[in-house]
Amino acid sequence: MAEPPRTLTGFLNHERSEPYGRMGVVSDPVYLVRHGQSEWNVLRLTQGQTPHPPLTDLGREQAAAAAYRIKADLGGASIARVVSSDLSRAAETAAIVADLIGGEITPDVRLREQDLGDLEGKSYEETWAAAEAHDWSDPALPVAGGESLLDVRARMAAVLEETVDAAGPVVLVSHGDAIRVGLTAVTGVMPHEAEWVDVPNGAVARVDGTTISWLG
Repeated sequence: MAEPPRTLTGFLNHERSEPYGRMGVVSDPVYLVRHGQSEWNVLRLTQGQTPHPPLTDLGREQAAAAAYRIKADLGGASIARVVSSDLSRAAETAAIVADLIGGEITPDVRLREQDLGDLEGKSYEETWAAAEAHDWSDPALPVAGGESLLDVRARMAAVLEETVDAAGPVVLVSHGDAIRVGLTAVTGVMPHEAEWVDVPNGAVARVDGTTISWLG
């Protein structure tokens, strides 16, 4: 959910179950990039799959900084492709990244943020209150009439799985909660049992095999 402290309201550390649906091992690194700061981030409004909030000037700087971190990490290698959520804040980020490090952009709705149903457009404070009332122990339970954690995991895992045979490194531009949940497809942990991972605007996670590291 958009920015709530889920160390208290979700993604709690329950007793771990057996590894769950781990993706295949990629031969080249995959970089997951969270979009830069959007106008709704500044206004503290829950975005979810709201399509239109654009990047701020700071958000564009964060997108460029992410691109330079990836470029430095590549060490001269070329990007095979840039795949991006079609929501404006991610699409703008992807355009900046591709302009700086190359790669043809492919939009993919599966990289969208979690659908947060009736919470979209609400203040963070209203969203946090709803998060406290949500049963995070059930990963199949939709949030506010939107998507469940398992819904998000299934589509993110599918995108990640398609990078296994990519002819070179791939950049995936997505969103905070979607990235958090998607990374559980790498670790094989159930999404509601995963430890909280902070994914700030412009953050870059590198997936190399089953190893996850953060650039910067």
